[in-house]
Amino acid sequence: MFAAALYATNPAQAQDDLPPAGHSRFDQLNGNAPVPYPFSRLVKKINAQMQHDRSGIPPLKITLIPLGRSLQRNAGAPDFFRFPRVVAAADGNTIPGFEPLKDRLFLGFHEKGQVIEVISYNDTAGRFEFQVVRDYATGKTPQVFYARRSLCLACHQNAAPMFARPLWDETPANPEIARRLRAARNDFYGLKLGGTDVAYFIDTATDRANLFSVWQTLWRDGCGVGAAGDACRHEAFAAALDYATAGTLPAADSLSTLSRNWAKQWPHGLAIPNNDLPNRDPFFPLADPAHDPLRLRPPKAVWTTPDLTAFVVGLAGMLDTTLVERLRKADPARRAAALGRLHARGAFARQTFDATLLRALAAELGVVLTPPPGPLPTARTEPVLVRAAARLTYTRCAVCHDTTLDHPPNFLHGPAEMVESQIDRCAERMYFRVNQTALPEAARQVAPMPPPSALNLDTQTWLASAEFQAIRSDLTARLKRQGRDPQAVLSQPYAQLPLCPPATPDPEARR
Repeated sequence: MFAAALYATNPAQAQDDLPPAGHSRFDQLNGNAPVPYPFSRLVKKINAQMQHDRSGIPPLKITLIPLGRSLQRNAGAPDFFRFPRVVAAADGNTIPGFEPLKDRLFLGFHEKGQVIEVISYNDTAGRFEFQVVRDYATGKTPQVFYARRSLCLACHQNAAPMFARPLWDETPANPEIARRLRAARNDFYGLKLGGTDVAYFIDTATDRANLFSVWQTLWRDGCGVGAAGDACRHEAFAAALDYATAGTLPAADSLSTLSRNWAKQWPHGLAIPNNDLPNRDPFFPLADPAHDPLRLRPPKAVWTTPDLTAFVVGLAGMLDTTLVERLRKADPARRAAALGRLHARGAFARQTFDATLLRALAAELGVVLTPPPGPLPTARTEPVLVRAAARLTYTRCAVCHDTTLDHPPNFLHGPAEMVESQIDRCAERMYFRVNQTALPEAARQVAPMPPPSALNLDTQTWLASAEFQAIRSDLTARLKRQGRDPQAVLSQPYAQLPLCPPATPDPEARR
């Protein structure tokens, strides 16, 4: 039920790894130039494009997470506090001449992993894109790829950035984390050790970004199609512009088309995606399965009636603030007439809320616009090794486990004989996690594999499928050949099972 609700709110989840249209904000940030290295140069470039306020905290909010839950959580081993993961969120209005970054750009950088994970918004497609910067290290040329979306969405079930809830105990907001970081290293890429304030700003930025898909859903499906839908979008855009320029909230009887359509579109309510992970203290002695980001998260809320004020304010928050500022001085009557002309030309038939409308309005009012960015890089994904013979586990597992990285364990990567050996070494953990699917949520020690969010099936259908039975039978046979009792494997604590596969000192050795 939860998965179905999230898919209904986020049709972007079903799309391909590459953008169906447009480019990510990260592509626009760098253009065809190499990604700046070291990380401090990239931070400087991003901060230079945003307005600074009097708080003294740079607009790119950054924290350090040495013992986290990301795919890079083991990359710093054994020096976790010397090599923590860096998490950053753009939280400032852009200066004139640059595309908006606020709530549209999120980074995760790990020095030892030599990688930056990027989540940034694609206005044209109306979705967040997931990218990865490989070879981010001294002497190497950084390579930017669009990531495997299904791999990312196994944890990012909201198809957007996520962050832990307060008290943010994985960050320097936890005094013990801050103490150990200071003891391990004097300088972290020129960054200051922010505490609760920075964690709060990042958390709030992910909350706002999480709702982008909701505003897009209401814009597209809430207003609907045809003349009534275009009129609804015209009214919503005008109201958002009024709020952005003058702080005027919509009247209670406005957007009547959206209100009428609501009961037909969402008779059981509109599920709001969940970007919140439970707070986790990494020093707590007992692991809590609920902390696993792979665990399927219920909707953050279910809206049973349209919140017109939230919708209008949300749309206003997605507008380019520098362009809004230039339109603030325009006479309201003249602006309304310009919007009417755009409506007559079919501008509000567009099903994605993006920068097109605001730029079209500015041009209609004679405002000189900054030219769009120059040539952008060709969107590409990493090459995937195609095997002649598909394995039982390959169809469901390869998207996460046939990669060039050790996180998550890449036991399906490499020559056929090597893959066979690695599956054998991983069989205990694989068998344990496959069988977690059949347990009630409260009884699970660890998230099932494949992750529930990646199945596109309800649990009972998956358990009854021939595919599930074949995978479990294959793993059972492997364990018995090794002299292992499958039931004994299930009776052990998961953390005590052999690692999958045993770590190697050099990731290149396994490529």
